[in-house]
Amino acid sequence: LDNEYFKHIEFFARNMYSNSDMFYSGSKVWPSALMQYETSMRDPFFYQLYNKFLSYYWQFKSYLPLYTFEELSFKGLEIKNVVFDKLMTYFEYFDADISNVIPSGFTGEKFWDYSIFARQKRINHKPFTYTMDVYSEFAGKGVVRMYMGPKFYDVKQLQYLKKYFVEVDQYMYDFVVGKNSIVRNSRDYYWSVRDRTTYSELYKKVMTAYKGEDKFAMDMSEAHCGFPDRLLLPKGLPSGYEMTFYFIITPYYAPKVEQFSTFDYSYSCGVGSGSKYIDTLPFGFPFDREIDFSYFFTKNMYFKDVIVYHSDDMKLNTSY
Repeated sequence: LDNEYFKHIEFFARNMYSNSDMFYSGSKVWPSALMQYETSMRDPFFYQLYNKFLSYYWQFKSYLPLYTFEELSFKGLEIKNVVFDKLMTYFEYFDADISNVIPSGFTGEKFWDYSIFARQKRINHKPFTYTMDVYSEFAGKGVVRMYMGPKFYDVKQLQYLKKYFVEVDQYMYDFVVGKNSIVRNSRDYYWSVRDRTTYSELYKKVMTAYKGEDKFAMDMSEAHCGFPDRLLLPKGLPSGYEMTFYFIITPYYAPKVEQFSTFDYSYSCGVGSGSKYIDTLPFGFPFDREIDFSYFFTKNMYFKDVIVYHSDDMKLNTSY
């Protein structure tokens, strides 16, 4: 194939459906929400387009052999129980700092004359914790994966619904012989990030330190990108919205490249290099391949049905 002619399918599709210049010569570029990654999700067609892209991924995965019982199981380890706090979502008024859209400077003793904020309503959730009881016959490292997906009423539905289960956390744990009680808070999830420090806050910290009124922390590293923590849970209902969490614990398979050796979360984004990941298992394991229900449900797996509630009380920039 002539890659220069056909180009990347995503790039080509964005240009074509935006009615723009498909060869991107720069002379016939029309503004479109779909052409800009930052605004793509405003266009309803974005979701149809990416659903089509994902269908190619699932088609490829359908050609791969099924996972064997040995690949799915973890000999000598069993998840006994998982208990969640009450899951609650709510809307809040959030003041977004947009002060850097105007020229700024400081005069005399004042280094910040005023700030400009845009108030908007957005969804959030109360931080929650779960406790997982695991019985182990061995001492060593294991990797815990946590997925969130829709509730299902027949195990055979999982063959279709597995693609809607999203991995929300992944971490390594040192197991001991006997009972292990793992307590994990939603603020510690591997894939999610909190709100970043605003421009005004950072500017004030720098200028305050410059004037000798306070010390400036030399390392204020924050994740450059990630899934917003406040969007971790879907909007609940006052009467409760049913969801399912799925847990699987696997042996630790050390990656060929040491984790984070070539990846820095403070400025790296996207899939990144192999050193971003804890082990060598593929994306979406074990939901990334067809399921054989005759042996799929092993003792190192656990499905937990939960209910997400919603409160109509409005809050202003409240962090629990």
